[in-house]
Order: sequence, then structure tokens, then C-alpha cells
Amino acid sequence: MNFTVFGITITWSWIVSFLIGLLGIGVMIWVHELGHAFAARICGINVERLSFGFGPPIIKWRHKDTQFVIAAIPFGGACKMSGGDDIQNAITQHKKRIESAEDGSIWSVGPIKRIIAYAAGPIANMLFAFLCYALLMTMPTLIGTYPSKVVLSNDYPALYNLESTAASEAGMMTGDTIVAVEDIEVSNYTEMQHALAQFKTAETVKIQTKRGTFYVHPRDGVYGFLPFQEPIVGHVNNDTPEKKAGLRSGDKITSINGKSVNNMMDLIEAAYTSDFITMTVLRNDESLTIEFENPSQGLNFTLRQQTMKIKGTNFFKALWVSGRECFTILKGTLNAFFGMLRRDKEANDSINGTFTASQSIGMLTTRGFAHGFNSGLRTVLYLLASVSISLAVANLLPIPALDGGLILVSLAELITRRTFHPKMYLSMQIVGTIMIALFFVFRAIMSFF
Repeated sequence: MNFTVFGITITWSWIVSFLIGLLGIGVMIWVHELGHAFAARICGINVERLSFGFGPPIIKWRHKDTQFVIAAIPFGGACKMSGGDDIQNAITQHKKRIESAEDGSIWSVGPIKRIIAYAAGPIANMLFAFLCYALLMTMPTLIGTYPSKVVLSNDYPALYNLESTAASEAGMMTGDTIVAVEDIEVSNYTEMQHALAQFKTAETVKIQTKRGTFYVHPRDGVYGFLPFQEPIVGHVNNDTPEKKAGLRSGDKITSINGKSVNNMMDLIEAAYTSDFITMTVLRNDESLTIEFENPSQGLNFTLRQQTMKIKGTNFFKALWVSGRECFTILKGTLNAFFGMLRRDKEANDSINGTFTASQSIGMLTTRGFAHGFNSGLRTVLYLLASVSISLAVANLLPIPALDGGLILVSLAELITRRTFHPKMYLSMQIVGTIMIALFFVFRAIMSFF
């Protein structure tokens, strides 16, 4: 089934990705509401209803004064605190303050307890993100790497304007396989980089290869190495000249425009200097010629890559790394919001609505699980953590009707030691709701331009 809506091609895979992403956002909203409910109970505020999802209830039960609901549409959630009708009742009774609030109403407690209840939602999102990142750090993972075979950058003058490098001056050559750095054994390019980094300030570094031992004098920690990657196609992007010309995963590229191809750099050099590509590939022991135009002067396919297993960090170190990662994401989210206010195009593009965000999250999740359960779970944890932080930041914006606006009003009451007129509360809620609605309408319209 394929159909187009507003220029977007809708397929079954698109729908599945969208629903998965929407479910992920729904979980984050429910975590947010759960935080509100937990803090409200601690502060003496009754929670009338806590629901996961919306629509008609499938399962519901009551514990003490709270009704718990699992609704038919599992996207989002809601926490209804007591006191929702107190503002309207005070206005109807022409009262200047909300004085008739019953015990358990949000208006029966002071501004400090209200601030705690309002802030608990974003705090719950931040704690959830922290735990997701910590769990992610403890999990083993496979990362892409290259063999410890190297290419010297000075061998590709079209890409690197270098007459020589520290490695070439020491006698090393493209194709050398490094087996040890200062007697530290290495088996892949990642291990080699880590070993070399330990001696970046050294005057001379002993590098042992299968061909012999060389003493390299790094230039400001730079050796001139590039990874040597076999020219075997891994993935070809859809709707590209290469795909249409018949290039397939598993093809071994042997020549390009008449020049022999031995590694990835041979491909890159040819691609960035030619508008038309004639490629010879080996497929099932058969030599084939593939030709295509190359107007972008780039590669629309990837090469196969080795993988190596990285052990997960211990739990206590994971907590430290998780805190640092949360801070980085938080800073990036704040920069994006402030950039949007400055009308920065890049920042505007990074702030997605629920529609676009759901599709992106679902697509990345399905791709992650396509590479294995571990990869999929890591992707899910990372996305949930990132979305959770974004949700926390968005709700703390000082806009009436959002947690940030309600916290600001409660702070004002705490400082002035007086409550606002009920009509003022109602007006702020209406204005805040209109502001949020206009923002989403604006984002939806701008997404088409």
C-alpha cells in the first residue's frame, strides 16, 4: 500500500515506524506525568486519575483516592490533580482569591509544594534519561573499525596537498600492517589509534609492522596514517546513480576509470575528481563493468567494515559518563531552543514537531534492530533518553500552561506572599494554550517550506 499526503509517500513501513516513534514519545510523556503524580502525593495533593494513553479505558482500578487507567490508544498519558475546578468555582462565586479549596486540592497547599509538584515532571524525565544512558553504557556493543593496515596520506596528492608525512619519512609505505606500537600489540585500527595517542608528545615512536620496524618522528602528534579499507561494497543508497547502474552489496571494486583500486582512498580520489565513473567489479568470480554519471563527485555507497566488541563500563563509571552525556544533550537542546528564538535556520531545522520526531525515532529504532537485538536496544535507550531530556526542557519554558510558567507564577506568589485573582489564572491558562497551539501550527506550516 502506497499513497501520498502533502508530498509524503506513505508505506506500511512508514506507518510502522511512525507508530513506534509515537509510542516512544508516549512513554516519555507518561514518565513525565508519573513524576507529577508521585510528587503530588508526597506534598499532600490528591491525584484523582493517572492514565497511560488516552481514549476509552481498557483496564482501570482504584487505589485509595486515585483511579489508574490503561487507555485504548497507548500514546501519552495524563495526571489529574484535585483542584481543577477550584479556579472556575472561585470566578463563579466572584471571589478575589481561591480560598474555598478542600483538603487535597492543589490550591490547598502553599506555593513551595505546588512548585515541587510542577517541577517533578521534568525532573522525572531527566532522571529517566540518566538511567537510560547509564544502562546503555553498561551494555557491550559492536563498533565499526578497520584493520591495522594503513594508507599514507601523501600518496593521494589530489586529496592531500602533502609532499611527505612523518610515516613516509621513516620509510613506511601504504599497505603496511602495524602489529605493535612501542611493544603494545594492536590488532585493528582503533587499537592502533589508542596506542599512538599515548605517545603523541614523544619525539620518536617505535612502530612495528609485518614488513619491519620503523622509528617515526610525529609532527605535532600527526603521523600521516589513514585507514586501509578493502574496496568491497557494503550498502548502496537507494535512488542513486550507483544503484541504478547495478552496483550491489558484496561487489569487489577492482578498477575505476582505468586505474587499479586497492583501498578506499583510491575510490575517494577518483570520485572527487571525475564527473563520469567507469567501474570494474568482481561479482561471483565474474568481472562486470558498471558506468554512471557522478555529478555530485561523491560516493553514494559504503564499504564493508570490520566490527569489534567493546565491553560495557562498570555501573559506577557508567553513572558518571551518563551524567556527562545528559549534560551534553541538555546543553545542545537549550542551544537549539535559543537558536530558534534567534531565527537560526539550523536550530529551527533541529526542532521537530511530534509528527516528524515520531517518524525519525521509529525509523532509527527499526534500523537498529535490523542490526541485532543489542544494537536495537541501545538505539531505543539512546532515543528515549534524548527525547526525555527534550521533553523536560520544553516543559520548563516560562510559558503559561506549561510547567515552567506555573513554576514562575508560584514563585511570584511566594515572593509577594499573595495569590493572584482567579481570573488572572484563567487568563494565563488561555494565553498559554493559544501560544502553544500557534507554535505547533507555525512549525507545521514551516515544515513545508
